[in-house]
Amino acid sequence: MYDWLQAALENDSTIVTANRRLARELRKAWSAQQVARGAAAWKTPEIRSWQGWLAALVADAGSATDLPTRINAHQSQVLWEHCLRKEIGDDITGLPAIGRLARDTWQRLADARVSIRDVARSARSQDQRLYAAAAGRYLAVLENEAWVDDAGLAALALDLVAAGRVSPGRRFLFAGFDRNRPSMTALQAALRDAGCEVAEQPAADYGAAPVMHEFEQRDAELRAAGAWARTVLDARPEARIAIVAPSLEQSGRRDLRLVREGFVPGWQYGPASLRDAVNVTFGQRLSDYPAVGIALLALRWLVGDLSAREVARLLQSPLTGVGERHGRSRLELRLRQLPDRAWSPSMLTSALRGANEAPDAGDWLTIIAAFSKRRRELPRSAAPSEWVVILDECLARLGWPGPEARSSDAYQLVNRWRELLNDFARLDIVASSMTARTAISRLEQMAADTVFQPENRNPAVQLMGALEASGEEFDAVWLAGMTAANWPPPGTPTPLVSRTLQIERGMPDATPADTRDWAEATLQRLSGSAPVVVCSYALVDEDVEQVASDLLGDFERIEAPPDTGWQASSLVGQGEVRRIDDEVPPVTSETIFGGAGTVQQQLSEPFSAFAFGRLGARVLERQALGVPAVLRGNLVHETMFRLYHDLPTADTVRAASDDEVRAAASEAADGALRRHLRNSGPVLAQLLQLERDRIVELVTSFIGKDGERDEFQVEALEGELEFRRGPLRLQLRFDRIDRFADGSIGIIDYKTGAARTLLLRDGTVKEAQLFVYAMASDEPVAMLALANLDARETGFSGAGRGFTDEAQWPGLLAAIGAEIVAACDDLVAGDVRIVAEQGAARARGLNVLSRYTELRRGE
Repeated sequence: MYDWLQAALENDSTIVTANRRLARELRKAWSAQQVARGAAAWKTPEIRSWQGWLAALVADAGSATDLPTRINAHQSQVLWEHCLRKEIGDDITGLPAIGRLARDTWQRLADARVSIRDVARSARSQDQRLYAAAAGRYLAVLENEAWVDDAGLAALALDLVAAGRVSPGRRFLFAGFDRNRPSMTALQAALRDAGCEVAEQPAADYGAAPVMHEFEQRDAELRAAGAWARTVLDARPEARIAIVAPSLEQSGRRDLRLVREGFVPGWQYGPASLRDAVNVTFGQRLSDYPAVGIALLALRWLVGDLSAREVARLLQSPLTGVGERHGRSRLELRLRQLPDRAWSPSMLTSALRGANEAPDAGDWLTIIAAFSKRRRELPRSAAPSEWVVILDECLARLGWPGPEARSSDAYQLVNRWRELLNDFARLDIVASSMTARTAISRLEQMAADTVFQPENRNPAVQLMGALEASGEEFDAVWLAGMTAANWPPPGTPTPLVSRTLQIERGMPDATPADTRDWAEATLQRLSGSAPVVVCSYALVDEDVEQVASDLLGDFERIEAPPDTGWQASSLVGQGEVRRIDDEVPPVTSETIFGGAGTVQQQLSEPFSAFAFGRLGARVLERQALGVPAVLRGNLVHETMFRLYHDLPTADTVRAASDDEVRAAASEAADGALRRHLRNSGPVLAQLLQLERDRIVELVTSFIGKDGERDEFQVEALEGELEFRRGPLRLQLRFDRIDRFADGSIGIIDYKTGAARTLLLRDGTVKEAQLFVYAMASDEPVAMLALANLDARETGFSGAGRGFTDEAQWPGLLAAIGAEIVAACDDLVAGDVRIVAEQGAARARGLNVLSRYTELRRGE
């Protein structure tokens, strides 16, 4: 493999490659050849990518004082946006995307050696004329400032060679170039005129006879490619294998999973080496990596507020804060119960302070408080290099990128982020000052424009695109997705230059014929890049019927290998289900969560009582929108507490006039809402005002019905009780206790959702919670009542005095008490029975623990 390399590098020759990947592969191949020859040390070969070689050629040809200053792609992007804004106006939308298109067109024009004058003369549309004007302005800035961008390096190198500033006698070999570039052709001719030897390395041709497979689905095609690669490696462990697939920029992650599944079925459950055995060469945007995404999200918080979902990402991320995250998880649960709003750091610390006492929760809130202070201290504007220092300091204060040990990929990612910050600092040359919002927006754009792929040390199989494979040689190649829709690929002529000019100058994809010729030549080059070549296509891709590309010609068609399928599906029905005796230990001295609700769950569905009461599990609620039900209930409870805080009697309640009741209800509701209105925006404030009006109506209606009851004295509000049964201890919290004239009490529990019923029509108990309260009380209980405060129904549902026959009350209390005792004994003993009749909808929240669905299916 690469047998020509030894001769090509003789006499200090330089190899110029079409891309950085080929340069890297040739350097690795050269090193392997030297080791095979028994060399102990060797000179590093001159193997450079096209762009890297141009930069080196320019640097070697003259001193820095008489050469223009080079600007990188990010600096060029800023300059292009500035020039486009001057021509189009400040109200332009999608400017970054237009700037990228303009830069790409500028590079194509430079490759084709097309002048701006020609572009302007041939412009036919308004867009083309605007581009020509912006490009002229861009060129003028480059010339006035003595700058050169990446697109201008070839022309600069050509001028330097023509001026005799390149040493004669050197040898240059060009490898891996699929398209003819006039800029490269002109430079090669100038090098020859300067006395240099210039040659082009022919594409490899191993004389393979490609075969073609047909598959029903694309998934089957890629899994089969992975299985084929495994077969080749089993026979030749040292083989270099490539799977070439189209559209990796859109489907690379998914295609990679499919190839891995075929290569090593069940790779997800093995060591990382199985995952790394197959590597995709096409990277993803730097901003799409979670670590960078968290950094950008945190920086965005410096100049704007975040939604609750975005704050939750920061709370749960191991990349911010220090130490454990248990307390932070509790803070995130609390955040879900608050109305969603645009959260500033100071608003968040105010709302969550004291919500959880775990050390890591307090530490995180302290970090956010310091972050908030730094946000207030940001300068109005600063140079990009100054912003880099400030932004890096802010991330460090947040603890980014986290205290945990990082893998090689993570280290490479953080280093690439540091390089991006350095590139941002270099924007000083094109943007002397910018605001914080502009700086962070620009950094986000740069991260989105930067493609990053961690270097995998020695992957066994490479999943790559056709361009990435330019000039490379392999032991075996599989060309996937060779359908008529994919090959030739759709042409991409630039819309900013007239099509006539593009055709005249032979620019890429100017005509369908040009695209087809390139695709045919590329297919021929790939077919000769290895001794073993397999082509394949799927009859259906994303529910669209496909046919084979007509460029495949007379490739031999043979029966496709069978689809290996998903490894997990092969496990279905395998082996016997074994019952494992794993008894739940009894309750001894543990904390039981949920209070009386746990007893209610034990009576209706024991497994729920075990999961929620003993394990402390919680159903993860969706982030609340508007005024969540939990907050609405809390507001009603707080309003009732404020309204009855002076512990009135029934006579006091009845004596109040309607206006006095409404005024008192309004004052109590205002007090309950005050702290929630403090940091709310206009929309949330309006919603809370509507909620306030609703609460006033509910409470006013309830007070009227409360006054219709027999004599009572409000004894206590929002108090605590403790229920005991053997080792079981439950902490209870009641809403209200009334005292009657005979010294007995009544316990009232407020319900703010759908109306609840304490007793069914047949006299049996539906809600056992209040009966647990009665058993926990040391005083005689004469009445239990649910107070429903809802727009659909306001009133009481109770038992005992004022509601049912008092003569039957002691018997009912004793009977329900016996059921509660039995349920508590079952809970203490470790009862985890699952009620089969509860239905899948009710069981869904705990299905991952109870395996309810599998049990119902008999699996």
